[in-house]
Amino acid sequence: MRHFISIIQIYEWPTVFPPLPEINIFHKTNKSLSPHFMDPRLSKAALLGDVVALKALLEEDPLILEKVALLPFAETPLHVAALAGKIDFVKEMISRKPSFARELNQDGFTPLHIAAAIGNIEIVRELLTLGGDLCLLKDKGGRNPLHYAAIKGRIDVIEELLSKCWQAIKEVTTGGESALHLAVKNNQFEALKVLVEKLECYDDGGEVMNGKDKEGNTILQLAVATKQLQVLDLLKNQTKLDKEIIEALPQDHQVESGTDIMMPQPSQTDKKITTKKSKKSEQADAQSTQDQSDSIWSEVEEMILVVASLIATVTYQAGLAPPQTIWKEDMKFDSKCIFHRSKHTSSPCPDVTYFLFMAFNTAGFFSAVCLIFFFRNKSTVQVLLPISLISMIATYMTLSITMSPNGLSLFIIYLVTLLIFVYCILAVEVVKEIVHSVFLSMAGKFSGILVSVRRKRKSSPADVAKEDP
Repeated sequence: MRHFISIIQIYEWPTVFPPLPEINIFHKTNKSLSPHFMDPRLSKAALLGDVVALKALLEEDPLILEKVALLPFAETPLHVAALAGKIDFVKEMISRKPSFARELNQDGFTPLHIAAAIGNIEIVRELLTLGGDLCLLKDKGGRNPLHYAAIKGRIDVIEELLSKCWQAIKEVTTGGESALHLAVKNNQFEALKVLVEKLECYDDGGEVMNGKDKEGNTILQLAVATKQLQVLDLLKNQTKLDKEIIEALPQDHQVESGTDIMMPQPSQTDKKITTKKSKKSEQADAQSTQDQSDSIWSEVEEMILVVASLIATVTYQAGLAPPQTIWKEDMKFDSKCIFHRSKHTSSPCPDVTYFLFMAFNTAGFFSAVCLIFFFRNKSTVQVLLPISLISMIATYMTLSITMSPNGLSLFIIYLVTLLIFVYCILAVEVVKEIVHSVFLSMAGKFSGILVSVRRKRKSSPADVAKEDP
């Protein structure tokens, strides 16, 4: 036992081997920082272009740049420096971590995308020392740095990018747009002019010049649609345009008074294109209207089924057990009398109102039953539903006639009903007028309060100035 204890004392861990440092790749001085973001000290150094601070951070933590590459969104110090235009910091970062030049941030931009969009030619040249293929990297929309330079009209950047990687001019976005399309769409004539000049050397087959986006538009069609006269003058002398596109160039011109600008008239090809588009738009509108109608009808079908079921139930019950004013138990049908016209209530023959009641009730019942079977057929519903409703109304009116003691009472009943309808309609209109007038009065009061408050605010500085000696 003593021998074992002596061995432990001799080979005790702290005396034989120094304790290994605790390694945490996301360790930061501020413990509250999240491991999903770059060290703010590094970000600040990149923003200010402080190379000395960068070296101090590297001495403190040699793996600080490697940790940035492990972050979910690689917003590197090179991105920040490119955005801030700090060329010295960019050079230092490229020498230490050249892989950052190919990193995409959360928006899909590389540092070259940012520098090209801003137009910082020095940073663009410095980044291109790592390889011309950086010009081919694309963001989420499929745009490369040349596309952003064309959008912003950065002529120096365009020339520099094409001198290092001319293939970038052939790349298109997810919408099928080339750098020429983007220059025309963003009214960057000088940028377009440089691109067209470069195409004289690079685009032998006229593939880029005649290219179409996903909407089928060439740069010429875009120029005509947006009335960019300079672009039209530039393109009409290009020999690499297809013959069809050359024929589509406006030949007739209208000179504006007082200027030398020539307004092109739409050619027959443009008219055909416009006609096709208008027909397509009309078809699309008709299709959308049809879809809306179908969706509304699908909701109406359920309502029709419910209404038809209720009508069938009510008419069936009324047919089996007619009201006592229509059919009495002592009544019987005799072949000698279809209906009686006698005023005596003891007559065994049914009254004419019985036949009217049963006829309309039966019509309502069978039309409702047919509706239940054919409620999905629009034409059938348009015929049977009015028949069912009219039959219900006629049945009720027949019943009300039999229940009225005389014609005067029946007239009074329907007159009162009519007055109630008229009152409801007038009441709705009156309520609308009242609500409208109340709203206008409240709005007027509120606007008056606002005006008075504004006047007080404007007058208060003047009053203060008068009170001060």
